[in-house]
Amino acid sequence: MWATAPTARLWGVTSGTFYSDRAGQSIARTSEDISPKAWAGLTALLRGWIADGSLARAFPQHACSDGSGYITGVDENRFLDQLGSHVPELTGSPFDARAPQSTSNALDIIDFVAQYIDQPSRQEFHRHCGCQHFFFGTNESEPFFTTDALTLGQIKFQRDIDTLFARNGIAFTVGADLRIRRLGPMEARHVTSDFRPKTGDPELDALLVDAMTRFLSRSPADRQDALEKLWDGFERLKTLELGGDQKKRDSATRLLTRAAAGSAPFLDRLETESMALTKIGNEFRIRHHEHDKHALPGDEALDYVFTRLASFIAFLLRQTGRLSR
Repeated sequence: MWATAPTARLWGVTSGTFYSDRAGQSIARTSEDISPKAWAGLTALLRGWIADGSLARAFPQHACSDGSGYITGVDENRFLDQLGSHVPELTGSPFDARAPQSTSNALDIIDFVAQYIDQPSRQEFHRHCGCQHFFFGTNESEPFFTTDALTLGQIKFQRDIDTLFARNGIAFTVGADLRIRRLGPMEARHVTSDFRPKTGDPELDALLVDAMTRFLSRSPADRQDALEKLWDGFERLKTLELGGDQKKRDSATRLLTRAAAGSAPFLDRLETESMALTKIGNEFRIRHHEHDKHALPGDEALDYVFTRLASFIAFLLRQTGRLSR
């Protein structure tokens, strides 16, 4: 008897599945720690991926007594050995719901599994030896991620992880590349989620997009780099109206005047904000790293100054027609 994979619409849950979501009582996704409850949920998912053959293509078990070479499940020992070599800080068993791993380890486990997850296309119960055979279509020998489109198994994986994170208020998600990325602070998400500059300066566009991308990285070093790139972009933006460093002040004034849309009081506020942000960039270790520059006091401060400048830049670009809608 043949069994086919369930359709994508049956997998995972949607944002309106739970009453608290529909009633506007969902947990805000602000935590960057994997809680014990979230860890327990992750172990349940991991055990499920082992049981349903989702990892059998990458870690095949060949236990059929007729020696046919059919895939009969997941070689759990091989999976654990490979996982341990890629997440060397792993402690204990990744299946133990009562022994939470560190947040870094938990996220590394998800990134590892994402490289190999693949829903079986069909299953067959082999009555002769009493085992299940798993099939993965015609591409069983092909490398993973051979196309830009996600497979059904990858879509299910993405939905299951994101639902787990959403229900536990965790500020991480699974990106289109199936890699974990942070959502960033709530106040920054409206800027970073769909930031597409079209300034007419390809180098500036690339610098700003790179800054937004790096800001959502799990790595603190990437986020520091994002901050530096954003401030470099801000300085380049000031020259956009007239071009050339020798006209930087005049160009910046013209940019702010256009953004103020004829309001002299608002132009005054924009100039004050521009000077304040410039001062932050000069006094703290953002663009300059001399001994007299101050270090930002922690990741929260970095998030704050990044969000403040990103919002200002996005406003200027939008007001001057340089942001895709």
